[in-house]
Amino acid sequence: MAVFFCRDAGATEALGRLVGTLSESGDIFCLVGDLGAGKTLLTKGLASALGVAEGDVVSPSFSLMNIYEGKLEVRHFDLYRLDSPDDLADIGFYEYAGGEGVTVIEWADLFMSELPPDYLQVSITIEKDGRRVELFPTGPRYKELIKEVLRSADSRTGYSH
Repeated sequence: MAVFFCRDAGATEALGRLVGTLSESGDIFCLVGDLGAGKTLLTKGLASALGVAEGDVVSPSFSLMNIYEGKLEVRHFDLYRLDSPDDLADIGFYEYAGGEGVTVIEWADLFMSELPPDYLQVSITIEKDGRRVELFPTGPRYKELIKEVLRSADSRTGYSH
């Protein structure tokens, strides 16, 4: 596990960008946090590192899934309004999650039993002076990814660990 503190929106986005630079095809990022915690902002940073125009990344709250083209395809899910695993099937979740490209899942905690076995959980908590971001790996790929994030992290970007 790794813990970061992001003092502002720019730092949250920068942390997402760092994770994005280290991403590989097949990666799955499961984002957990309250409304307004910064899940979509972190996704903007991650996607921008993969060559997606920042203005293209919007919350898929109503569309449920957005696909962005970049160096790798980014599939961005929002599971908040879904009620059952049948709903996941209806939006193509099982076909897209973990396939070619990178998958980002907001509100992943609502369907933990439906997730692939290996992923990086990113928990974002609103605190008085910023955001606490915790990275929890499942599987060897994500343990290694966290090591790389910690090696590359630079507090001058507004986040610290």
